[in-house]
Amino acid sequence: MSAPSSPPVRVDRALGLLPDLEALAPLRALLVSISRPNEGALWSSSGPYLTLGKRGVQPEELARRMPQAFHRITEHLQALYKLYVGALECEQRADGPGVATALLRAGRLEEGVGRLSQARAWFDVARSVSETLQDRRPEVESLQALGYLSLALGEYAEGGRHFQRALALAEAEFDQAGAIAACEGLGDTALWQGQWVGAHAWYARGLRLAETSNDRRALGRLERQLSVLARRQGDLATADNHLRRAREWVEGSGLAEEMARVLSAQGQLEAQVGRRSAAGAAYREALAWARRAPRDLGLELGIRLGLAELLLEDSRLLEAEEEMRRAEQVAIAGNFTRGLVQVYTLMGKLRGRQQDETGFVFYEQAIELCRTLNRPSTAEAQVYLEYGLFRERVGQLEEARAYLERAREIFASAGEVGERERAEAELQKMSA
Repeated sequence: MSAPSSPPVRVDRALGLLPDLEALAPLRALLVSISRPNEGALWSSSGPYLTLGKRGVQPEELARRMPQAFHRITEHLQALYKLYVGALECEQRADGPGVATALLRAGRLEEGVGRLSQARAWFDVARSVSETLQDRRPEVESLQALGYLSLALGEYAEGGRHFQRALALAEAEFDQAGAIAACEGLGDTALWQGQWVGAHAWYARGLRLAETSNDRRALGRLERQLSVLARRQGDLATADNHLRRAREWVEGSGLAEEMARVLSAQGQLEAQVGRRSAAGAAYREALAWARRAPRDLGLELGIRLGLAELLLEDSRLLEAEEEMRRAEQVAIAGNFTRGLVQVYTLMGKLRGRQQDETGFVFYEQAIELCRTLNRPSTAEAQVYLEYGLFRERVGQLEEARAYLERAREIFASAGEVGERERAEAELQKMSA
């Protein structure tokens, strides 16, 4: 008979032993991805409150997976090195645009695995190279890449400057596709900051340009974003019209991933209107379309989070928790820290609906993830906002006020107008 295996090491302890070094990021991701819930805890009273930090990892399992991890790391580095060699070959041929394209592709590889600071370094070099070229389209593309990277990091002013520069260059060069993309980026920047009028103006401008060039893909994206904007403004009829047009453009393009995004937005709209059944159907159809495209864990995570929130609002708490746990697995598999933060925030919200004070563990785990993995401050502010509402729901008013005030401060410093106003409104309700 074999000796019983030792108990697993808790993930929070395992991560605490791992220095916060960029070279160890793949090891950190592997450790999280192979973690498992403790079987005993699953059936104990603490089972429903399991978070990432309380999962366990077996050192022998980590060792067994190491060769596979090394293989993936090696493949990634080989791809980066090949792109660099390709850039050198283009330099040798005096092919400046080819140099910039290779460097941009390297940056996108890094961005795809969540190495944002490394991606920025590649994009910066690509921009530096492209600034010397007669053809300005590579510079426009570099600026757009830097713009969206800045938005992902919560650096909205910096992102806006990159998109503005991209638009000016694209218009000067009569680069219609570049101008459309820059308008979309500026619209996204304004939308993320709650600047509704500015977002609408930029999306509408991009839409006019896309109509002129009959760019179906861009038309579908811009109509979808205009729908999101209208929904956030509370104009649900206009949102529905934009989504209908988005679907018409996307259906003609055959893009499964974009169709999934349109249907996910449809699910959000139907939920806001109160058509729960239609919303659930839209989310499930979105998942079906997502499966037809090359697997995009980020897209799947977003859809599952929307479905989980729908089930929560519909008071189908058991189904909601099941969907949240599925979303948690997707977030862990894809190493999506921000997604995990959203999952645990939703789980805390669910416990609040049950008047269960022990739901605080989910918010604490979400805050810890934001802090230790250096996520944008706005992600942490969103947790504080929901944490404040949770504390209010369970009758802890002083704590609630403190968390809401903290959320308001962070949103204000980050320029998040809409979310700051929401926090202020909640504080005013408490004071009334």
